[in-house]
Amino acid sequence: MTLENWAKAKLLEALDSDAEEITRLLQSADDYLEDYRRAVGAEMSSDAQLDMAYGAIRNFATAALRAAGYRTLKGRNEHYYTIDSLRYSVDPDAKLIPALDKFRAKRNIGNYGDRGRVSQKEADSAGKMAAQLRELVIAWIRKAHPDKLKKEAPQAEARPKGKSRATDTS
Repeated sequence: MTLENWAKAKLLEALDSDAEEITRLLQSADDYLEDYRRAVGAEMSSDAQLDMAYGAIRNFATAALRAAGYRTLKGRNEHYYTIDSLRYSVDPDAKLIPALDKFRAKRNIGNYGDRGRVSQKEADSAGKMAAQLRELVIAWIRKAHPDKLKKEAPQAEARPKGKSRATDTS
């Protein structure tokens, strides 16, 4: 199976992307990652922490999928396929995908009715995996689709502390 096969099966749509879009997605993911760190520092609930870490994971995965020239279709389990598509970019051996999918499912449970079921260990693990995925995605895009990154695209470290999605005016 390939992303092209997924598109033929109407699970994805082939759609070109550009460096501006990919940079925006990576920045959004970095913002979620910083919000996760703030949530930890503020001792917010593990549910909230996992939600922020998962937001970063999903945006990093979306950046990889979009850099490859595809996007998910609305109403077609888009979060699931976004995460699972990592097997065609940064996770060809599917070592990360099962854990990332567990975070997806856990986040859904918390967001749609049963809060309080996320352990601190799970939230911490999601945050660590989000940071790991960040490095993998950026390295993969630089190697496989260098034209999809602006020169000032995110480097090895995320946005400096003190900035978040809500307060950034740049």
